[in-house]
Amino acid sequence: MILLLLIDIVYCVQFGYEVEKGQQICFQDYFSQDDVFDLRVISNSSNYAIKLEEAESKKYVILYEKNGLWEHNYQHQSNHKVSNMKYCLTNLEDENVLFNITYKTGSELADMQKVAKISDLNQMGDHMKKLNGLLDDIKRERSFLIEKYDFMSKLQGSISKKQIVFSLLCLGLSFIITGTTLNLIKRILQQKKSQ
Repeated sequence: MILLLLIDIVYCVQFGYEVEKGQQICFQDYFSQDDVFDLRVISNSSNYAIKLEEAESKKYVILYEKNGLWEHNYQHQSNHKVSNMKYCLTNLEDENVLFNITYKTGSELADMQKVAKISDLNQMGDHMKKLNGLLDDIKRERSFLIEKYDFMSKLQGSISKKQIVFSLLCLGLSFIITGTTLNLIKRILQQKKSQ
């Protein structure tokens, strides 16, 4: 039962194919958007050409085209809901070329380098700790500024009260001085009249 599930997840075909001088062989397959197309070609000669195409709007678009090399590896995931892939091998050698082709499709073939790893999450945890530390520093600074603002407000209120008391004392003192001065002037004037 488990073996059947694994067969559904990744479809793999491996076969050898002999191609005569100047001959081209092509293979086609359909796969869905979630599936990944993976092709590996190994040859007994480096004198061959490989071309991979994907059908778009009733015409083929070249995805990969190379000449030479003993081995080619290619992986592709389509942007379309259903994709038609075509791959062709051409013998450029003077004699027959033997190709060993490994062809896989399936959603499980997706590039695991793009998937988050535990080490990435650990790094995120370290960044989160640093950010939380910075947030705590900001909270402390904020509470310090609020305390300073409250202190300055109280101090401002205290200074305002002292200014009012001082101005009232000055006003009272000026009334006393004015009253005393008027009293003295009256006495002086009365003394002058009486003489």
